[in-house]
Amino acid sequence: MIWILALGAGLFTMSSCTDDDEDPEPDGSGNTGETVCYPTKVVSTDSDGDDTYDYTYNSDNQLIESKNTYDGDVETTTYDYTDGKLMTATSGTSVATFVYADGAAMPNRVNITEDGENSEFLIIETNSDDQITKVEYHYYDDGQAMLDFVDTYTYIDGSVETYISETYDNETETFETDLELTDFVFDDKKSPYGGQLAFSYEGDFNPLTVTRNNLISANLIADDGQGGQLKLPYNATYEYNANNYPTSSSLTLLGQSTNIVITYNCK
Repeated sequence: MIWILALGAGLFTMSSCTDDDEDPEPDGSGNTGETVCYPTKVVSTDSDGDDTYDYTYNSDNQLIESKNTYDGDVETTTYDYTDGKLMTATSGTSVATFVYADGAAMPNRVNITEDGENSEFLIIETNSDDQITKVEYHYYDDGQAMLDFVDTYTYIDGSVETYISETYDNETETFETDLELTDFVFDDKKSPYGGQLAFSYEGDFNPLTVTRNNLISANLIADDGQGGQLKLPYNATYEYNANNYPTSSSLTLLGQSTNIVITYNCK
């Protein structure tokens, strides 16, 4: 469950949304007329040490490289685009290929290979606002596709309202809820999340990468062991730059804290 604390550990994206959650109109040259901040480094610190992400962009301000340094290990992921759309993500011997329906802004499938062999695939559903509402994760077992788990999202006023992750048992053909988040409260500032598909993919489409504002609090629903439920609080505080992007945050869940510092290139 503590994975939610890691949502700030390098999964930050950029958003060009205004404070009232409306996208600014371009001035005719493609410029929105407002300053947009692109994170170049995110350092997350908890009891295990530092987890650092360094980001590189192309001339269109699209993420083309993410370099993660943790516990002395470095993992690099590169992203390639065609006509402005994310087409592949490559990390070591793993290659993810994004598939789009004709005219669609968001992919409906991601095919993943490992050493050139089919390994996994994702099925993605979106609403009329191109917000992700469902992601199915599948793997191959002796060439047969097997459903692994499913994440579902609901929204209100453009922000996540509920998030549920369920594991699928292929033998019993039943689902079991692994994680449920409710009672989301967001600020009215600009979130580094949710601006580019590359970051959402890198963050396994966690709920903070698909919303526009910064999460202040939520409740994690857990089994109390007696047939009932517990609500475990998640809380976050932020400091912002002059462009209303968070430059630092402190996240707390289950008595454990993660502190995050974000460096931007604003232009």
